[in-house]
Amino acid sequence: MAASCYGVITMDGPAGVGKSTLARRLAAELGIAYLDTGAMYRTLGLRLGSGAADLDEERLRSRCREYRFSLEPCAEGGAPQLFCNGEPVGSEIRTERAGRLASLVARLPVLREELQRSQRALGEGSSLVAEGRDMGTKVFPLARHKFFLDARPEVRAQRRYLELEAKGALNGATLADILRGIEERDAQDRGRAVDPLRPAEDAVIVDTSDLDLDGVLQVILEAVRTRGPEEGGRKVPMVCARACASASDAVRARIRSSEGAAALEAARGDGFAAAAAVAERHGVTCAVRVAFGLEGGVLVARAEAENVPFAGALALSAAQTAMASLAGFLSERLDVNAVLEMEESGIGD
Repeated sequence: MAASCYGVITMDGPAGVGKSTLARRLAAELGIAYLDTGAMYRTLGLRLGSGAADLDEERLRSRCREYRFSLEPCAEGGAPQLFCNGEPVGSEIRTERAGRLASLVARLPVLREELQRSQRALGEGSSLVAEGRDMGTKVFPLARHKFFLDARPEVRAQRRYLELEAKGALNGATLADILRGIEERDAQDRGRAVDPLRPAEDAVIVDTSDLDLDGVLQVILEAVRTRGPEEGGRKVPMVCARACASASDAVRARIRSSEGAAALEAARGDGFAAAAAVAERHGVTCAVRVAFGLEGGVLVARAEAENVPFAGALALSAAQTAMASLAGFLSERLDVNAVLEMEESGIGD
C-alpha cells in the first residue's frame, strides 16, 4: 500500500498504555511519519516559560505564532524529525523541567488552539501517526483511522513501576504511589473543561491490559489494512469547493510575507475546524484538504472532501471559513465567490 494512501492515523489514550512506543512502531511499519504532539507542548513550554500563563490572549497568540513546526527528513534517511523554526527538536525537551512547563502551558486554551492548528497543518495532505490525548476528537476529527488505547489502572501502574525500576528512577516511589498518581491524572484528563480525554465515537478501542506491544501492534495494523484503500492506492472521487476573491498587489505582497505564511496556516486550521463541526453535526467521517493559491490576480481557497454524504457542505464550509479567516488577517473586505464541483483527484495529485 502506498504510504500516501494512509492519511492521518490517530492514537489517543491515558498515560501508561504504551501510546508513544506503539505510535513510533506503527509509523515505522507503515513507512510514514510519526507526530509527537507532546514534544510540541514541551518545546513551547521551554520557549515561552512559566510566564506564558500571565500573558493576555492576544499576546500569547502572537508569541505562539513565532514558532513554526515542520517534519523534515533526516540526513541519514531515517524517519522524518520534528523541527521548530528550522532547527531539530532534540534532547533538551526530555527533562523534568520541560515536562513541568509542558503541563503548565497545555492548560492554556489559546496555546492549545495554536498548536492544534500547527498539528493539522502537518497532517494536511500527508500520511502520519499522530499520538496524544485529543488527536481523534479535536485535532483530526476527520481522520480515517482512529484508535483509543486503554488499560486497567493497576496494569498501567505496574508497567510504569517496572519502567522506572529498570532506569533506577523510582526515587522511593511505591507501586501504590504510582497507581494513585495515575488515577489522579486520569481524573484530571477526563474531567478537564478543555479537550477532555475521551475516545472518538468512531475510534477503534483497544484494551492493552492483557496484550504485549507486539499483540497491540498487530491489532492496529490489521484494522488499518482492513479499512485502508487497495494496494497502490486508488482514485477517490472528491467534492471540491473554491472560494475566490480578487487580490490587489498589496494583498499579494502581504500573503507572500512571513506573517502571511503564518496567517495562511491559521486560516487552513480554521477551515479544518469548520469542516469538522459540520461533520460532527451530521455524523460523518471523511478526509478533508484545504489549500490556498494565487491564480493571476485571484486568491483561491480550495477545499476537498471525500464524496460522502454532506461532502458539499463540508467542502464549502472549509473553503469559505478559510477565506474569511484570511480576510481578517488582511483587514480588507473581500468580494468572495464560492463554487462547488466534483473532482476525480485530490489536491496535490
